[in-house]
Amino acid sequence: MNTRAAVSWMLWREYLDQRQNRMLWPIYLLMPLIGAALPALLVAASAAMLSDAMAKADPELAGLINLVRTFARLQGIALEQAAAVIMLRVSAGYFLLMPLAIVSIAGAYAIVGEKQQRTLEPVLATPISTSQFLLGKLLAVVLPAVAVSFIAAIFGAVASVLSFYLSHGLLIWPDKFYFIAAFVLGPEIGAITALVCLRVSARMQDPQAANQMTALILIPALLLVFSLIGPFIVLNLTALLSSCVIGAIACVGLFYWVKRGFNREEILCRWR
Repeated sequence: MNTRAAVSWMLWREYLDQRQNRMLWPIYLLMPLIGAALPALLVAASAAMLSDAMAKADPELAGLINLVRTFARLQGIALEQAAAVIMLRVSAGYFLLMPLAIVSIAGAYAIVGEKQQRTLEPVLATPISTSQFLLGKLLAVVLPAVAVSFIAAIFGAVASVLSFYLSHGLLIWPDKFYFIAAFVLGPEIGAITALVCLRVSARMQDPQAANQMTALILIPALLLVFSLIGPFIVLNLTALLSSCVIGAIACVGLFYWVKRGFNREEILCRWR
């Protein structure tokens, strides 16, 4: 079976399976709505943080205000516009977490869920290769999450432009930081999450345990990474692009790691 036909068949199977998974639909609907509204809310509130009273009350906010003033001076734009652009970059962080949250639920059920439904054995008994099987699972888990993230990011950008124009009479535009984070780094984080989920799901025998184990592995690790590199990727384009390159390399490396650890014969024998 050629790769295209095998992956297409896997995607169709996964679509039919996910359509019946009631745990996925609320998160598919709720998180995009939040993502579409969050940039507009942060942009609308950006001017309020520039007041001297708030700066005196919060030393950390004072540091942020100084950053906004420096950014406005370097870009040659108004202070309110600079604050809005910075808030848009910060809001892009939501679109890094959004694929992670959606994929972690769908991915945890990807393999162990099939075992419970007694549909995994017939698939593994077909001529489909391990690479084709895993690629189909990966795309089936990642593509819906990435699609709703893209839609939410686009609506969020449009809503933020309208919100700021109506409230301040000035036009702002999401810059390349926003789009690179939402449309490049976000899908990479989704793919990394999916690959870890597939590895865990192949080892577990209960969907809930697989979901909990995935969260235990990913959430602390990614929170640590975001806390370390978050401020840099918001302000430094080189850091953001480097993160994208590292993410792409991590996706390729994790795929081969998952493939190497996926022993279809062992899985079938252990689960019978």
